[in-house]
Amino acid sequence: MNNYSKLFRAFIIFLALGLPACGNEGEGAKLFKTYNQDENDYLEEREFYVALEEMNYFTAWNKDDDAYLSEDEWSAAVDEYLGGYQIATVEQFGEWDLDGDNMISQDEFRDNLFEVVDKDDNVQISESEFVELYNEGRSPGGP
Repeated sequence: MNNYSKLFRAFIIFLALGLPACGNEGEGAKLFKTYNQDENDYLEEREFYVALEEMNYFTAWNKDDDAYLSEDEWSAAVDEYLGGYQIATVEQFGEWDLDGDNMISQDEFRDNLFEVVDKDDNVQISESEFVELYNEGRSPGGP
């Protein structure tokens, strides 16, 4: 089993164990508190990016394990991990591909995912917004 398979399997197990998570008592809320380093009731971009990195979120989307998401990888992952989000930026690959190179880099991914998750557009991720993302990734058809 290669390292990617082990990592992905660990990610799936991690999410499956947190399946009952919801509200302020669940695994998503606990993770929010872990990543909210300054304890100010929201995640700033830096804290959100650390959470994504440590949760291997980009890796889960990046099926061929290169440094970018292709349009096929992006489309499949949007359906799998963001199916419950009804936001215009989710719908168009080109809106996430900020430099127009037909690939989504990890920086483009993080910036756009932040915008999608920040539903109230206040440039911070609340606990409920983070928990919703966490739970969405585990919805039927998700990881």
